[in-house]
Amino acid sequence: MASSARSQESSLPSGWTFHHLPCTSVDVTDELSVLRGAFDEDGFICLSSVFDTVTVNRLREAATTNFDECFRRLHECGHTNFPQYCQEQDGRHEYALKVGIKAGFREIVMRSPGRFEMPYGCNKSPFADDDIVRNKDLLQVVCALLSDDKNIRHQDSADDSFYLCNASIVTATPGSANQGWHADGGHINLQSHEPCHCFNVFIPLVDVSLPLGPTELRPGSHKITRNLAPMMLAAKARGTLRKPVMPLLRAGDALIFDYRVLHRGRANITKESDRPILVMTFAKSGFKDRLNFPSKSIDDR
Repeated sequence: MASSARSQESSLPSGWTFHHLPCTSVDVTDELSVLRGAFDEDGFICLSSVFDTVTVNRLREAATTNFDECFRRLHECGHTNFPQYCQEQDGRHEYALKVGIKAGFREIVMRSPGRFEMPYGCNKSPFADDDIVRNKDLLQVVCALLSDDKNIRHQDSADDSFYLCNASIVTATPGSANQGWHADGGHINLQSHEPCHCFNVFIPLVDVSLPLGPTELRPGSHKITRNLAPMMLAAKARGTLRKPVMPLLRAGDALIFDYRVLHRGRANITKESDRPILVMTFAKSGFKDRLNFPSKSIDDR
């Protein structure tokens, strides 16, 4: 496996080093060790061409259908004033939902104005198909990144030491602003840094250009978010605080990042183009994410 940056002739700059997805048909111990080392150091890795064009197109079409259907259901159940995600009001966007978990539902939350995370429909085909959620090449990387064993081996993708704890679509609609910097979850141990217990796999369903709003990350920040303010000040004083980066992914690539790393979605400054991303969250067995979605459902009255 060659761990190389995107070619300079590429139509999109990479913004980061992209690794090739190891193939399960050969011994990939060394490749997995490289990925684990980069992930532990930076808090994230980028993989090229995880899903092919046909698969991506199938997922994108379903994501668009589910997004529209979800807002129709919200309206039919009396939760919103109109049956789409927003309407124009005096030249401004009026969104159907308010920002935050308390204003959202188990099926959809607006994370920031115009930026929606939607598990709705992700428990069904095509998102729940085996070639997506049980993709052997991807799962061996998941095994390696969540393994407690530093001596990475070619592991069984049926390993029950981890599980898929959430699947959703994050859609940044036209006009959505920059998110604030945040981590998706906390540390298990607040006294010392421990290996990753949970991470997101972001797979864009369109090529992500700067105008569409890439995900911006601060490399290495997963090591300081257990006590952010003083540890960030200390890192600045030592000169070890690293500058943010914005990997630019093509449709079907993957950005895998530690739940604890500082990141944000950048603004979608286009006028008509959505930026849909498939999110698969993997965690060690025993960990439950109780922070990112409410318990109430669209069907609750």
